[in-house]
Amino acid sequence: MDYKDLFNRYKKGLVNDEERDLIEQEIERHEVLEEYLSDVMDEEIYGGWNTSSFEYQEEETSKLKKSVNKRLRKVVLTSVMVVVALYIGIFYVVSGIIDWVYYDPTATTQSEDQEYQSPDFYYDMQAYVSLNIPGYSSNLVTFQEPKGFGKYEVSYSLRDLFTKKEQRHFVNLSRGKLTYAIDGIFSIENRFGIWEGFERIKHDYSEYASEDEATLRNKEIQQKNEKTLRYLNELNPLSYISMSIVFDEDLTMKEFYHMSQEHPSLDFKWVGIRTVKPGVQWSETQQIHLVGFNPNYNDEPSSSTRPDPEKYPLFYLIDFRDYFDLANKDYPEKIYESYGIHFKSRLAYLRNREDYVNMFDYNYYKTDFYAEALKYIAEHGVKTYGVLVFGTAEEFLDSINHIPHESMYINEVLPTKPNIYYD
Repeated sequence: MDYKDLFNRYKKGLVNDEERDLIEQEIERHEVLEEYLSDVMDEEIYGGWNTSSFEYQEEETSKLKKSVNKRLRKVVLTSVMVVVALYIGIFYVVSGIIDWVYYDPTATTQSEDQEYQSPDFYYDMQAYVSLNIPGYSSNLVTFQEPKGFGKYEVSYSLRDLFTKKEQRHFVNLSRGKLTYAIDGIFSIENRFGIWEGFERIKHDYSEYASEDEATLRNKEIQQKNEKTLRYLNELNPLSYISMSIVFDEDLTMKEFYHMSQEHPSLDFKWVGIRTVKPGVQWSETQQIHLVGFNPNYNDEPSSSTRPDPEKYPLFYLIDFRDYFDLANKDYPEKIYESYGIHFKSRLAYLRNREDYVNMFDYNYYKTDFYAEALKYIAEHGVKTYGVLVFGTAEEFLDSINHIPHESMYINEVLPTKPNIYYD
């Protein structure tokens, strides 16, 4: 019998019991075989895919991740290097260039060939104060960490040689300009008040005024001197006085030295030096500038280093003992000759420190004045027109008539001499 016909009749329900059993047995056998074949194929197909294909894809995925991570690391590293380069470039290279262009108080360009170098600002302040601010000395200077881009925070101590008080003052600098400086050498008192008593140093006044004007001026000065003497007599003899004295004639350093030795009780704290012809201004537009030096080398601390001694000999007056050019001089001659050398050194030093002077001095023509002053004293010598002196009322009364003075002016009076233990 045809199995296909028999199966069709089975589907239609036209077979007997024997035929139905035969067909169902065949169906059951085929189902078992189909199930077996299906299991075998699943194992071959999916088993193979789960091993080789999956492992391959997993390997490719791992490689891809490594490649991506490597690229990311390169990008991050490059970014970091760019940021670091920018930081170094801006904050070190550019900032360093700006620091180099403008005045840098922390620089040590003036102390040459020495193991320890004092900052330029230390010498700048000492030279400026000793020349321009009678009765004061500059001592310690300190610095905050530089801010970069030409910005600095510095401080210095200024000692009042009359009261013996010392005070620290703070200054902020930014690219060659003062951004904070309200006291110390910048105060109105120290700028202009210190020159009271030195305003009139025109000893040859008759050459520049009429006879009546000269007579009137001399009479005015004489009246002021008489008033000062009366005041001295009224004071307690122990009263301590700061006085500005203008001589009737300029004195050489030798003459000044011997005069000071004749009055050992008086303390000569500043010696004003003639830098222009008597009776004239430095220029038509600039008032006369007064500069000088302190003949007392103990009033100013001496650094262990010095600016170039070839260019600035005796920058510190205390070095006169060992100065080779004075080795064969006797003691008095060694001292008064060292005065002129010391003054010219400090004047020349500030002349060459134009950035500092332009920043710290109220007059932008000051370095020009220093240059002209050096020329004047090279031609006429180092001579003094007047001095700042400290002493008691009793000491002044004993000495003043023996000092060849034209005028005298009392700057300040204390009940007694301060801080005796410091002398």
